[in-house]
Amino acid sequence: MQNLTNLSTLVLIALVAAIWLWALIDCARTPSDHIRFVPKILWLLFLLHGSVCAALLWTYFGKKSIRDTAKGPVQRTEPLAQAR
Repeated sequence: MQNLTNLSTLVLIALVAAIWLWALIDCARTPSDHIRFVPKILWLLFLLHGSVCAALLWTYFGKKSIRDTAKGPVQRTEPLAQAR
């Protein structure tokens, strides 16, 4: 029973570390104009000193959604070139 407890603890620690590392890398790779509420450097500092709570906050509140950053359809401003 002791080994099962140790194994489940190690799996939980690995899962927490993976979530935290993913959020840190995601924040570092996200362009500054896609970040909400505070500057990117503050999010990075918060993630470095935080834990899973910081990673969850980054996931739900830090990045703008794809819908907010998506641009509309491309509009042509000049006429199409005519075939010769």
